[in-house]
Amino acid sequence: MKNPLLFAAAMLLAVQAPAQDFGFGSAWPALDDAERARVMAFGDEFKAFMGRVRSHMWFVREAVALAEADGFEPWSSDVAAAELTPGSRWYAVNRDRTIVLFVLGRQPVPAGLRIINTHIDSPRLEFKTRPLRERDGIVVIDAQVHGGIKNYQWANVPLAVVGRVDKTDGTTVWVEVGTAPDDPVLLITDIAPHVDADYRDRSSRDVIRTEELEPIIASMPPSGDGESGGALDRLLGLLRAEYGIEGRDFLSADLQIVPATAPRDVGLDRALVAAYGQDDRSTAYVSLRALFELGVPEYTAVAYAVNNEETGSWNTGVNSEWFSTLVSEVIAAQSGNFSDLDLRRAYANTQVLVSDTTTALNPLFPGPQNAQLTSRLGYGLVVKEYGAGREANSEFFAHLRGVLDGAGVKWQTYSYDAGYGGGTIASWFAGRNMDVIDVGIAILSMHSPYEVSSKVDLWELYKGFRAFLDQ
Repeated sequence: MKNPLLFAAAMLLAVQAPAQDFGFGSAWPALDDAERARVMAFGDEFKAFMGRVRSHMWFVREAVALAEADGFEPWSSDVAAAELTPGSRWYAVNRDRTIVLFVLGRQPVPAGLRIINTHIDSPRLEFKTRPLRERDGIVVIDAQVHGGIKNYQWANVPLAVVGRVDKTDGTTVWVEVGTAPDDPVLLITDIAPHVDADYRDRSSRDVIRTEELEPIIASMPPSGDGESGGALDRLLGLLRAEYGIEGRDFLSADLQIVPATAPRDVGLDRALVAAYGQDDRSTAYVSLRALFELGVPEYTAVAYAVNNEETGSWNTGVNSEWFSTLVSEVIAAQSGNFSDLDLRRAYANTQVLVSDTTTALNPLFPGPQNAQLTSRLGYGLVVKEYGAGREANSEFFAHLRGVLDGAGVKWQTYSYDAGYGGGTIASWFAGRNMDVIDVGIAILSMHSPYEVSSKVDLWELYKGFRAFLDQ
């Protein structure tokens, strides 16, 4: 624009314009009866999945079962080139905690990948290495926190235990208690209002302190018929008889304490879903669905679900070299040879959607968020622009806009005001010269035991993933 005053006026109007002027709005009205029925069915399938999958390891186990039923084969470094035909379907697992599923494209891998990256760990409690304490005849678990939680939200909530115990003889004992309807549950108890006068001056974050997050796991003392000791001794006997677990085996256990509450619809119109772990197994589930229903893509399509996003990384997190090793193996298998330059070229030609949940505008607490910039339930897929050097290049955003609009995907954007916001693992991909942008869905009650999403947002995310992988 040649006239700088006209340009400044136009920019001012754009800043002051309501979100609807950019085409943002509820995704529900555009649905016909048939698509609305598909949205509701998709939501029911999502609830069933989330009810089965309470942790990252359970996600990997479920994803493997679904993948094998859909024709995916386990990846091996000795796969022959003749097997790597366009449309062939593969999966690889890292230490039972991270999974990659991919469909080979018509183009060779050095021509680039289309990656959807998610994380599958969620805020939770975990067993410490020496976790069992008997207090006044009640056995509790000395727990630690994984990720950012509000402690008070975890009191008086039915809790389950899922995970694994690894023994010195090389065997693994898988544990899942509290998720079936007739299972016992654990519980963190609160103090009654009749006797809490000495605690009322605590801040909201310290209503229950982290070291007070100790779920009850047992209380029955020995019977007296050949048994001795207290409730803890009896519990150890039960664990030995039921699982073959000794007290010292907790030193090498990976046990999570998670909400046992089943996913449910929210509202009489059943438009919303409440479930634990939507940050971020919701978008991970959607990435699986999009990949499973893909035909033969032009570029190799990848769903990559990582662990430990809530606490940094590790050898099962995004910073691990495992993913680069896997891509290198595929390149070598396709071409019969490999050089580091092949991997660098593949990454330079790669496009990535890093998908996670973000905070929706809360009708009860709208104040912290900028109503012009925030995401809303029911408005579709969210494109997240974090700012401060952590947002996509404008040309890649423009490309994604074209992909989404061309597929009729309803989408919105989200940005933080100064002083607010979370993180993103997109920097790992950007640091390897890939084009990357953050997308996801909006949720309420993030990091709580019962997060809330919109069924139509899950559906629009699925449509967006399909369009991205199919491009």
